[in-house]
This record gives sequence, structure tokens and C-alpha cells, in this order.
Amino acid sequence: MRLWQKAMIGLARSERVAAWVQGAACMGRFSRMFVGGGDADAAVGRAMELKAGGMTASLFYLGEYVRDPELIRRNAAELEAMAPKLADAGLDLHLSVDPTQVGAMLSWEVCRENVTALAQSVAGLGGAGRSVVMLDMEDSSVTERTFGLYHELRAKGLPVAVTIQSSLHRSREDLDRLVEDGAMVRLVKGAFAEGPEVAATGRAARDKSYRDGLEQLFSARARERGVYPVLGTHDHRMVAHGATLAARHDWRPDQWEVEMLLGVRPVYQRQLVDQGVAVRLYLPFGESWFPYAIRRVGERPANAWFVLRSMLDGLAG
Repeated sequence: MRLWQKAMIGLARSERVAAWVQGAACMGRFSRMFVGGGDADAAVGRAMELKAGGMTASLFYLGEYVRDPELIRRNAAELEAMAPKLADAGLDLHLSVDPTQVGAMLSWEVCRENVTALAQSVAGLGGAGRSVVMLDMEDSSVTERTFGLYHELRAKGLPVAVTIQSSLHRSREDLDRLVEDGAMVRLVKGAFAEGPEVAATGRAARDKSYRDGLEQLFSARARERGVYPVLGTHDHRMVAHGATLAARHDWRPDQWEVEMLLGVRPVYQRQLVDQGVAVRLYLPFGESWFPYAIRRVGERPANAWFVLRSMLDGLAG
């Protein structure tokens, strides 16, 4: 699986491949499967559709690992402009941001300024639901600085949350600190092909690390501290384990949620909503959709068949 992931990540970072695929008409179905729209208005419309179906959304502007100052400014501006649109629509002001899309590849000071401005905007607007800037977690080279940014913004009283990859060896200690902080934490297994010196490898080890993380996030201590667990997974076994822990330690249904990606296991998403589980979908928008979408194929090889069908259907049409 790590070789497959590496291959997909390599494609995701190829500007030549991205330009070709994003210009191919036959890939339209592929983009719509995973992406909420080409601009902010389309994404807000998609989020409103999800709300009508009992789900919330976390908006993410496509574009990461950016070094060009102009692209960094555009990424930050697109995210900040999204906040009032969500407020006007009566939606959660829930925005996800990759540090490398708003300046981390150029300067962490630039990144800090951009994320701080975004969090201040969200704080100022309020919103009808849960208002927060969720820091996405990228590869292990930026883990420490991402946590540093989270704790800095949290200390300023800004609405910020953070993603943690359970498979990293360091995550138990990171989660201990986040529990004491009463943090909103999105727990994911980790989509990056890290080496065994950095992370657990192999399905059994990765599953165990996720269960261990759930034990920390759903502990009685975490509930007392005001932790808000977000289960960032499509694995029904992990969701079931989290629900069991929540019941065991007296967590109410409104004190935690499951977050999944748009276009991945939609039938299961609906089943969870029908069971009374709070479900949020990660809703990307923007024109630079291929790097994001192809990583979804890397995480779940079965999605490759959808890509192939999309291409064949488009060519046939």
C-alpha cells in the first residue's frame, strides 16, 4: 500500500500531469465526486445541500505545497472570503487549512499571519453552528510547527482546532497535551507514506494506533476538559469503537462527530446520519482539484476504478 500511496502522491505533485488532467473534459465526473465546486458560491451551495440532508461541512480551498507568494495570497484570500458567505447562508464557519497552502513553504511567519487573520475573521463573524479554523496535518516534516501554530493561536483565544495522525509515534504525547487543553481534535490514521522510524506501518499497527487515540479522546478526563473528538475516518470499525467508548464514558451525541471526505462511502454516511451520529463532510472547492483527488485514490485504491469509468464514459460521450 505504501508504494501505491507514494505513486499517487508523486502524481499529485506533478504540475504537468495536473494541468493535463484538469483540462480533460472526460474527467469532469471524477472532479465532481470529490470536489464541491470550482468557486466559493458553488461550494456554499453544495454545503447547503448537505445541511438539508442532515450533514455539516468543512470547507477547504484547493491548493497546497505552494511557494509562489501570489498563489499564497490568493489561497489566503479565498479562504477568508468564504467565512462571510458561510455566515450569510446560516452554515457552520468551519474552514480547513493546510499550512503549506498559506505560506509555510515560504515562511512560517507568513503562514502564521494568514492563519491568524482567518481565525480572527471567523471569531468576528460568529455563525449559526460550530465556528473554527481546523489545521490540517500534512507530512511529518511540518508536524512540530503545525502544533506550535495551533497552541499559539489557542493561547490567544482564537477558534482553532487541529488534526492529528494517530499512526505517528509521537501522537500519544501530542494527544495527552491536547486533552489537557480541552481541544477540538480531528483524529485521522495518516495519509502520508511515512517510514517505520516515524510512524506505525501495516494495517494492524495503524488500526491499533487509531484505537489508542480514540481511547485518549473519549476518556472521562477528556470529557471533563471539554475535548471535542472528531473521528476523521471511513473505517466503520473505528467509528463503532468510538461510539462504544462515547457511550461508556457518558458522551452526548452533540459532543463528538464523524468527519468523512465528500464522495467517499456516501451510503455509509447516510446510515450514520439516520442513526443520529453527527456527520461532517470535508468539502474542497477550487480549480486545482487534481492533486487532492488523486490522493483520495492513493488512500483507497478502489477509487481508481471510478476514475477509469469516468474517463471511458467521457470519451464514449
